[in-house]
Amino acid sequence: MDQGSVPVSRARKLRDLVAPPSGGRLAARLQQAKSNTWLLLVFWVVAVVYVYFASAGTLHRWPVYGTFLDLQAEGFRSGHLYMKLEPAPELLRAANPRDPVNIRHWALDASYFRGKYYAYWGPTPILFQALVKSLLGIKRTIGDQYIGLVSACVIAWSGSLIIERMRRRMFAAVPRFVVVFAIFAFAFANPMLHSVATAGTYQSAILAGQACLVPGVLFAFDAVWFAGTSSARRSRQLLAGVCWGLAVGARVSVLPTVACLIAFTALGEGWVSERRWFKSFVNALWLGAPVALVGVGLLVYNWLRFEDPLQFGLNLQLSGYPPMSNKGGFVLPNLYSYLLRPFVASCQFPYIYQVWWSKAATVFPEGFPVPAGYNTDEPIVGWMRAVPIAWLIALALVLIPRPWSAHWRHGRVYLWCLACFLSMGTVTGMMALGNYAGTMRYLGELTPGRVLAGLRGAFALRAQPFGLISPKLVNSGIVLLASVTMVLGGLLGYQGYAGHFHKYNPELDAAFVKTLSFCDGRDPQVPRFWP
Repeated sequence: MDQGSVPVSRARKLRDLVAPPSGGRLAARLQQAKSNTWLLLVFWVVAVVYVYFASAGTLHRWPVYGTFLDLQAEGFRSGHLYMKLEPAPELLRAANPRDPVNIRHWALDASYFRGKYYAYWGPTPILFQALVKSLLGIKRTIGDQYIGLVSACVIAWSGSLIIERMRRRMFAAVPRFVVVFAIFAFAFANPMLHSVATAGTYQSAILAGQACLVPGVLFAFDAVWFAGTSSARRSRQLLAGVCWGLAVGARVSVLPTVACLIAFTALGEGWVSERRWFKSFVNALWLGAPVALVGVGLLVYNWLRFEDPLQFGLNLQLSGYPPMSNKGGFVLPNLYSYLLRPFVASCQFPYIYQVWWSKAATVFPEGFPVPAGYNTDEPIVGWMRAVPIAWLIALALVLIPRPWSAHWRHGRVYLWCLACFLSMGTVTGMMALGNYAGTMRYLGELTPGRVLAGLRGAFALRAQPFGLISPKLVNSGIVLLASVTMVLGGLLGYQGYAGHFHKYNPELDAAFVKTLSFCDGRDPQVPRFWP
């Protein structure tokens, strides 16, 4: 080879990279951008709805439900790892600061260690907020709802691209208007709007974890589908690993899910290789290296804060509730709660109500075994009742294409999608099944995967002979389930955790109640909201 050929080749690559695209390539890119205009419009509708709910319909006055993430970000910006929040002098002098007699001096739910407050929530969204404030020169306190809103938008956009790719690459028979309803169902399925509306520290941390997890699945989808050259696939694997590492940095509870996603992606991409097991092992290294680096960083972070690499701060939390515990006796009531816990119907808008301070007898069926110590104070509506599009998961499990058919790639990627989506919709929530209570916000870690799995089943049905013979019937069924999912998510999101619109936009709430209720003078028999 000519010695000058290498620099010439590199120069040509550099020139192609920075030079404007040629006429053919430019036309192709413009055509691609034009063909995706509808997707951008759909996303902007989703973003506007999120802003409307977050601002309680005012669009300019945003309620603040928490600032712990911002206080920790300010601590980072000041060069230390504790919150920029001084403990009360009485707490510093107390012989046992954790004694409940000191609760009036606590910063509730913050972690307290040797006279300092810390956020036990993962540092990923906190570092992001600190960076943005530094770059923009923002010095005032920023409520945690902004992290929640941005995270929700990232989840919605990434999920939209996954749905669009599934349809375009594997289910071309699905019409575009069905895809639009599918995206809306993903974006508005409960508890997304519920979390966006009252995005305090807890909700924003959960949303931030999903905002890293879902984009990682998007990159992994492209890698498994064989997008471009081997280097392109490798870069997508690396990007997926970075996203999943950041997800662990936001919510360490997603680590088991990330492990499943790495295994399925490594195997799914490497299966077609002649040396499939070696290729899968190499893939796992590319996917797992960023996650491992973040994991080591978290251990060092914990050691610097609490002198214990395995202490994430949860056990140091100052809370009015008992410490989190994992007991096998709580699994069954939690399963029922997250699957089937009912709402209360009313003639008064918004018609379906989450109920605070429920009694176990009103939550569970008669004779249901409820162990001592199980708490039903917080509201929760089971996903089988509030997310009907996810019912189609059953079809996704039945309509699996045979991998030995002519559409081998479709079958392989179908199995990869199903495994990843179900992992997102199940494994992430297993750590919460042993807790002494269920809560609506934890559904936010399960709903994205379950909705994607349900849509996978819906698209598979539409591509089956029955769907091709009766397209209007199948399309109508999918649109109906998606629409009901959107409406239920919106009605529950309207309430949020604390009567969001009722509390922060009472004039608009009163107008809605007067116009949309159909009680005709009857007592609705349901408290408006809590508290």
